Amino acid sequence: MKTFYNVPSFSTIRIPLMAGGMLLAISASAQSTTEIPDSLAQVPTIEELDEVVVSAAKPIVQANGEKVSYNVDEDPTSKTSNVLDMLRKVPSVTVDGQDKIQVNGQSNFKIYVNGKEDQMLSSDPGKILKAMPASSIVKIEVINEPGAKFDAEGTAGILNFITVRRQRIDGYAGSVSVGVSSEDVNAGAYARAKYRNVTGSAHIEFADNHIHPQNQVSRSTTEYIDNPVARFNLQEADQKFSYDYYGGGLDLSWEPDTLNLFTVNFNIRHMKAGIERFDQYVRMLDPEWNLLSSYRQKATGGSLLEFGFSAGASYQHTFRRQGHHLILSYLYSQKQTELKLGRRYTEMIDFEAPEFNSLFSDNTNHEHTAQIDYALPLDGDKHLVEAGLKGVIRRNDGLGNEHNGDREDDMKIDQASVVDMNQFQDVAAAYASYTGTFGRYSVKGGLRYEYTRMGIDFRKGETPDFSTRLNDVVPNAAVSYSFAPAHSLRLAYQMRISRPSLSQVNPFQLRITDNMVQMGNPDLTSERSNKITLTYTNFGRIFGGNVSLEYSQIDNAISEYDYVVDDVIYSTRANLGKNRSTTLSGFFNYNISNKMRLTLNGRVQYKDLNSPNPRFGHAENASERLRASGWTGSFGGSFDYTMPGKVKFNAYGGKDFGWISLNMRSNGWYYYGIGFSRSFLKNDALTISARASNFLTENRRFIMRSHTESTRSYSVNESRSWSVGVSVSWNFGNLQSNVKKTAANIDNDDKSAGGSSKGGIM
Repeated sequence: MKTFYNVPSFSTIRIPLMAGGMLLAISASAQSTTEIPDSLAQVPTIEELDEVVVSAAKPIVQANGEKVSYNVDEDPTSKTSNVLDMLRKVPSVTVDGQDKIQVNGQSNFKIYVNGKEDQMLSSDPGKILKAMPASSIVKIEVINEPGAKFDAEGTAGILNFITVRRQRIDGYAGSVSVGVSSEDVNAGAYARAKYRNVTGSAHIEFADNHIHPQNQVSRSTTEYIDNPVARFNLQEADQKFSYDYYGGGLDLSWEPDTLNLFTVNFNIRHMKAGIERFDQYVRMLDPEWNLLSSYRQKATGGSLLEFGFSAGASYQHTFRRQGHHLILSYLYSQKQTELKLGRRYTEMIDFEAPEFNSLFSDNTNHEHTAQIDYALPLDGDKHLVEAGLKGVIRRNDGLGNEHNGDREDDMKIDQASVVDMNQFQDVAAAYASYTGTFGRYSVKGGLRYEYTRMGIDFRKGETPDFSTRLNDVVPNAAVSYSFAPAHSLRLAYQMRISRPSLSQVNPFQLRITDNMVQMGNPDLTSERSNKITLTYTNFGRIFGGNVSLEYSQIDNAISEYDYVVDDVIYSTRANLGKNRSTTLSGFFNYNISNKMRLTLNGRVQYKDLNSPNPRFGHAENASERLRASGWTGSFGGSFDYTMPGKVKFNAYGGKDFGWISLNMRSNGWYYYGIGFSRSFLKNDALTISARASNFLTENRRFIMRSHTESTRSYSVNESRSWSVGVSVSWNFGNLQSNVKKTAANIDNDDKSAGGSSKGGIM
């Protein structure tokens, strides 16, 4: 498969030479051929080749149909922003007013860092990414077509954060940065060194927002349509919270010879969020809006602690032919999430509750992954056959309880609230794929099989243990045609799956009332998303970009439904939903001159979602269906200009038109910002940056509306919109070598994004 690089026309090749004690410099345009003068050709000796530098302005956005890449390092605002701010600029990614992330209009996607899943980011990525300085990230990738080599879970694809950096000249290298903004104070450091055939790198990041904590105000109204007495529920909440974040990692590689490579890596993340204020006012009203009951809930203290680390090792053996290798990999990761929350109930009117309540939960997840990957090139590099095996063992210990009392210092445990259980999920997978080039054509195809065993062991209480098994066969195929240099057309088919969560398959019957029971369905299977994409790509030197037309179909989406037996309503789930979406998307890159460039991106999507009517008898006999359909989309742009005096300027902005689910819609939102940076000293070692975003609006409002057969709701969330910041960074050293990595990574992107069982996080 041919690869073309988008190199702007202003790229130059600079070759300073030491010849006979005289410094000679050659500069040549990337678009033309420069003839070497005879006088230069007749130089008798060249004593030293001192430097060969190819300089080019890297595009901020690149895409080839399989993935979209956003080069964070090329964005001047990245020095003073967090990673969540950067995600708002990435094509195919949206971040709403509540910091919820979607990829290609879906929330079912997977996240990993440098090819390895990061458990800290899997459960609630918005919180962590908002605390991470963007300067810790080099590139953000949206992998739309992962292929058979990657885990099959995640119907929207994979979001990959790359932190590996490159330097130009041999030696050592590193960087330090410090920043302050209206959101936090942050700092980071990165260093890399090499001794003979051993290379190592280390990094650490820090962020703290105690100086200016985040504040959110929300209001919601829910109408229970069929309730003739308690018709309306009104809630108002005002909360303020702060956090501190630490992250770091270490990578080492040892290459004893050209055929063998050993690597080890270690990463750690820690975040602690504290609740500084939480005040909630809840009222229940009758159909005439008369007060029936009310109470006020205030936090007496609380914190959320998230801690995780991973350690891995790999060995790669190359069989004396480039690309022909065998790789053995192992990864262990652990994540702990601890929640403590104290509450006090006041102003209670016709509402009974203990005056004081405390909530505690502690979940610890252990994960072991072993993987074997084999690659065999044939006929040079025209054909490539790949195959592999993978095994994952996951264990999650879940603990939780509540205490109640009329005095804060004399609360008693509520035995009914005690949770002590172990969740397990074991996955075994095998894959095979083929990639071939036939002149202007290239083809790629693969097949992946995944076997899953999962369940819950309840160590306390009378809830019965259970387990279930899934079998998934996932194919993919693509064909590309390069009909001119830097022009290609790609047609691809991709299947992705979404496994049911443990709570969705748990058959335990939870009796809500005398005539209402809620339970899971152990017969659920994985949702299967089938996607066809046609992509045109142009990697021109002045104009570049791509356009994609995509159709996605799910015929067995997991849907809720009710059925009645002996006057008892049973609420459960089944694979009965049908989802359709058609999307037109693309981006455009224009290198206006050697000092200016413009990037635009956009997406328009039509969704058609339907499911059995949850109030219409048995699901298999349902003829009525709930349905939601409509248009959504987004657009954005970025302009970069190198001003006189080497000042770099960036302006960006965009708008998203909201999202649609089966029974919920959100409003649209917009963003904008500007940034400046200036580098000083030799090799631009010192950089000072400043930026401001959404500075014309004090607060942003995010609105959600939902409508089911029995309820209607409307909610508004308001939080600080504007943000400003400055930072200083210093680069030192000149090491060229990176920490080497084996050609295959452990990518645990198979976890479900669905809800979890009580007390668990799987």
